[in-house]
Amino acid sequence: MGSSSLLTNPSLREFRAHYQALASITRLRVLQYLAGIPEISVLELADAIGISQPRLSWHLRMLRRGQLVRTRRVGRTIHYSLNREGLLAFHRELATLIAPRPRVRALQHEWSEV
Repeated sequence: MGSSSLLTNPSLREFRAHYQALASITRLRVLQYLAGIPEISVLELADAIGISQPRLSWHLRMLRRGQLVRTRRVGRTIHYSLNREGLLAFHRELATLIAPRPRVRALQHEWSEV
């Protein structure tokens, strides 16, 4: 499940998966590490971060579901990289989702006159 495509109107479930993936210090550490390198294998990443490979694989699965990392298979080895485009697309969509609506602005203006 690669996450190379950009988002077009993500569902609320996709938003939930994305932000749940960010809700772990371990996963944030993984993303921070991936931000500084082009790509890394699971075993190399486990050694670099200092956690077991099975535990890291679980966290990487959450990051894949949240469309925060990309995968590339080389033989039996899976390499991971940060999905910067996906991350930016989610944040743009969130800004759109929570942007004030014209009717809400009109109501706010009416309430401020009271």
